[in-house]
Amino acid sequence: MSAGGPGADTEETVRVEVPRQHPAGPRFAAGEHPAPTLHPVVLPQISTDPLDELVDRMRPRLRRAVDGLQVAAALETDGCTDRIARVEYGFTDVFALSDEVFRRLGPHVPDEPPPAGPGRGRRERARVLLHGPLYALPSAVFPAVLAMLGQRSLVLALALAGGLGWMYSGTAAYAGYKLLGAHRPRATAVLLARATLLAPPAGAAAGAAVVWLAGGGPELILLTAGQLAYQMAGTVLVFYRQEGRLAATMLPAVLAGCAYLVLGEQWQPAAAGVAVAGVFAAFAVALRATQGRGEPGEPGGGPILRAHLSGLAGVALYGLCSAALLLHAQAPYLLSNFDVVVAAAPLIVVMGFVEWRAERFRGLVMALTRSIGRPEEFRSAVWRLIARDTVACLAVTAVPAAALLAWFAATGRLTAGGVLMTAAHVVLGGAYLAAFLLAGFERYGLLCVSLLAAIAIHVGAGALLGVSPLLGPPDSVPADTALYLGSVVALQALFLLGLAPIVSQARHYR
Repeated sequence: MSAGGPGADTEETVRVEVPRQHPAGPRFAAGEHPAPTLHPVVLPQISTDPLDELVDRMRPRLRRAVDGLQVAAALETDGCTDRIARVEYGFTDVFALSDEVFRRLGPHVPDEPPPAGPGRGRRERARVLLHGPLYALPSAVFPAVLAMLGQRSLVLALALAGGLGWMYSGTAAYAGYKLLGAHRPRATAVLLARATLLAPPAGAAAGAAVVWLAGGGPELILLTAGQLAYQMAGTVLVFYRQEGRLAATMLPAVLAGCAYLVLGEQWQPAAAGVAVAGVFAAFAVALRATQGRGEPGEPGGGPILRAHLSGLAGVALYGLCSAALLLHAQAPYLLSNFDVVVAAAPLIVVMGFVEWRAERFRGLVMALTRSIGRPEEFRSAVWRLIARDTVACLAVTAVPAAALLAWFAATGRLTAGGVLMTAAHVVLGGAYLAAFLLAGFERYGLLCVSLLAAIAIHVGAGALLGVSPLLGPPDSVPADTALYLGSVVALQALFLLGLAPIVSQARHYR
């Protein structure tokens, strides 16, 4: 036998008795049995360490691994159990085996990133950055609508329709992405088309509930139906990367709304009429975008959606809680404190920037896995990246916020409540970056709990101090908005605490 160690290729000569048939053949079968002739046969014997074989087999999948946990996840996905680790490789469990595999992988050479087309990269970045202004387009006609209706029940209608639309469109988009990721383009289009068609009746039902509870006329029902129709249409066009068409449908309404603000009440009917036409146009364009996708024989998407029911429920609750966080603080001031209400405008305008930073985060972390080989260095780099992006989101949100406050100061309408509410929405610019990251890990339960905790802090502290406008008249605006600012700072901390256990684990970026 060879004296070589594990993994060495050796060859030994083994004498094997091979009986050769006598030339006389079968005539000896009846009783004569000649002694068999022996000859030596050389058989190659390969002695290979099974652990080296495992490392070689897993190397293509683990060339970007930065710690043993990432290796363990890959081994478990490959079917390796603790029993296999003990019986076949001599380790106590999969984690002990993964540490040795990671050690034997050795240093890896970073991949060269594929060349990206600069034009395409710029277009994609611009497309995402425009999401914020697109979200804000309908607000240009709100002053004309408020002047026409002028009812306190309008506050409840807008709040209810906004929350319902956020939840409804977000859930539909999540379901659409799951179907599209499972290669079901036709099922995706059918789902989005049906969700778009159902949006106006859902909005009308919400408006009817407001009229029944708080009074008002049929115009409130039309308003909530139109609001949900636009939100769902915008979601579909963003889903199919047709933001330009969405902007084109609403641009006339934006111009008419600005004309009303500048030229006066004579433009009020025109602004409202053009806004209605814009909603109809966006609705029609969105339905057209869902047509002609996929093949007729494509399997249905029902089983896929049933497999993601928990995620769908999580997205719906997250949308509802997000809307509640924003609307519960501003709804009481909708008809009385204009500077407090529009404090959310800077956040809405830059939301596309926040979304863009969150989208590129995963790619940047995957690049870190190719360039960093020590787990502690990887964790530090990930948190430096989060800190940098958070500061960037805060700084970008602060620019339009400062411009808004300067305009209020120049027109003599700046109040302490407006300043504090604007500061709160600047903080939310950083908080929503962490929220997008948590959503990428599908931690919707944690998101909902954190949002509800922030609402409870604001409302509960306001109730204890007697300054909550939800429980009485809004006569202490600075105190209430200061509490809201404190609650969103706490929300940012809760989101970061939720990210801490997962964001720097390399196995999530395989």
